[in-house]
Amino acid sequence: MIDDTTWRIAKENFPIGIRVCGAVKEKRPFGFFLDIPEAPGTVAVVDAISYLPHGSPVPPEEWPAPGDSIEAKVVAHAEHNRQIKLRVEPRESSAQE
Repeated sequence: MIDDTTWRIAKENFPIGIRVCGAVKEKRPFGFFLDIPEAPGTVAVVDAISYLPHGSPVPPEEWPAPGDSIEAKVVAHAEHNRQIKLRVEPRESSAQE
């Protein structure tokens, strides 16, 4: 678990609602961990039910592989285990149709 100072700084630098980019570090049955370069030592996790690249959850075999870069939104700060909780959602199109 990270120390008090690192956790405080992580919450300040990554407030709820901000989008972050990182690389998948490790896949687990419940989701996967993301390595955020600007937050060394901070644990960031995308739970299985929060990986919604097409608007609904996808099976683990469709999750990104370790090393893949993704963008996610900070949705919570889990105080009990000092993790940044992330969600991946479909990107809004900026093009006018």
